[in-house]
Amino acid sequence: MTGRFSKLLSSGAGPGGGTSLLEAQLRLFYLMLGANIIKGGIYLYDAVYNHAGKGSVRSIRLMVTSALLILLLRRFPRLAYWGIHYAVIGTILHIYYRAFNVYTGSDVVTVQCIFMVVISAFYGLGRVWGAVYTVIAAAGVVLVHYIGFRWTGLQPLPGMLSDLYVAINFLVILLSHWYFHRVLFDNLEQSASLSKRLAEVAETKSNFLSTMSHELRTPLNSVIGIAGLLIADNANAKQKEQLDVLKYSAEGLLTLINDILDINKLESGKLELESTPFSLSRLIHNIGQGMKFKADEKALAFKVSIDPRLSGKYFSGDPARLNQIMYNLVGNAIKFTEAGEVEMSAAVLDATDGGYTIRFAVRDTGIGISESQQKHIFEPFQQASVSTTRKFGGTGLGLAIVRQLVEMFGSEIHLESRPGKGTQFHFDLRLEETEPIISETQAAAAVTEELDLSRLRILLAEDNMMNIFFMQQLFRRWNISADIAENGEEVLALMEKKDFDLILMDMHMPVLDGMEATKRIRQLEDPKKASTYIIALTASVSDQIQRRVIECGMDDYLHKPFQLEELRTRLASKVV
Repeated sequence: MTGRFSKLLSSGAGPGGGTSLLEAQLRLFYLMLGANIIKGGIYLYDAVYNHAGKGSVRSIRLMVTSALLILLLRRFPRLAYWGIHYAVIGTILHIYYRAFNVYTGSDVVTVQCIFMVVISAFYGLGRVWGAVYTVIAAAGVVLVHYIGFRWTGLQPLPGMLSDLYVAINFLVILLSHWYFHRVLFDNLEQSASLSKRLAEVAETKSNFLSTMSHELRTPLNSVIGIAGLLIADNANAKQKEQLDVLKYSAEGLLTLINDILDINKLESGKLELESTPFSLSRLIHNIGQGMKFKADEKALAFKVSIDPRLSGKYFSGDPARLNQIMYNLVGNAIKFTEAGEVEMSAAVLDATDGGYTIRFAVRDTGIGISESQQKHIFEPFQQASVSTTRKFGGTGLGLAIVRQLVEMFGSEIHLESRPGKGTQFHFDLRLEETEPIISETQAAAAVTEELDLSRLRILLAEDNMMNIFFMQQLFRRWNISADIAENGEEVLALMEKKDFDLILMDMHMPVLDGMEATKRIRQLEDPKKASTYIIALTASVSDQIQRRVIECGMDDYLHKPFQLEELRTRLASKVV
């Protein structure tokens, strides 16, 4: 079948075993060819009884060819496409034969034939052929006024036979619309049903990923947190090295989880870029500091090049996502480079009207990527080859995320590579310069180390024993004595007995979850207790989490695993 509509509908039946396009076409042509046999019989009868057999050969030919085509299509139904062309061309010739005939002209039968051409060509051959054949067919009734040539071989049927002939044509037109209307609406219903099912699957997938994220990130919070505490407290170099490996592996698993969630958000269109002021030079410097140890482990030279014109300047954009792009590119460069160097750079290409066009590039001297492999390298779950996955590991999500994030920034990622010689990725961003804004959180962070947190009265609502253990170790480090509640009902019971400056509330707990517990706290009669500052602790990455936190009455939230200093900063802001 040609034509997008034809290809779509010819593939199968509608819901509940409805008619496919091919089936409707075959029914239509069986109907049209069967009608031709009957109409041929009418003309044969008229030729024999009214015209002494004149025109009977033409009638017999129409009947025989129609019968042979029916047999052929029943044996080879896929020939219906070419049968449509044959039938349409034959009908157009009949239109011209009638229109230019002395005795018939552009009568009602001619108009009926034009309708049949439109139906057959559009439904069977697509828009292009439909338009072409319709114009050719309709032109016949116009050209007859400008061309003097006329046929004389076709005699008009007498009244009763003519009415029967017209009725048969109308029946063919009626049933053809009946068939194709059924195909169209069956498929529209099927499409709507499929869209609904796909939406349900997407929602189920999103809920599954959110749940799995919570279940995976919750233990990772305690693993990464405890590893960090042990590293800070341990003086034994060998044990510290082992703890570094443990923490690095846990963070690698967290990165993998985040990548899977990000690719899901990108594919569903739920990820949006933020716009906040940030120092680009500081961001690039921090990335360099964070990735240098990986390069040092492989004895690679690691270079960071920042255009001097970017020093001290703040830009409006999404630093977290830009950071993610550069971390992925640099991480890949280090992973696939065994010897030589890796360089990360940010260079100004243009500076006009308060904005800068900046080229971000990551270059390495690694294994390189062949031209054939470059075609697939940005696809999700794809790496250069199976051997690359076995040797270097990874899921192939990093570059897929990079490409989509760069496109969200309004740019395009470019790749230059030669096998065995190295690779360079670069993209250009237009960033608008802005003034720095120091938030309350940043201001609190500047003095957090100087504050004594021991005076804080904290209630920790958490049901995971490992997280409770980790938080207790952390609080002990900060000289905080906190009460523990393992579900929402225990939170409410403790609230009746004590006053707290702050509650760290896990969102998912048995008996009574954090959201419902918060709603009941806000309804307490004691206004001081009802206004207790509540920070949600959640491993969920649902796009609705911030809205749900606000709706249930919480004041703030932290994602698990969280940075220790991030939590300390939030606690420091409540020291009075």
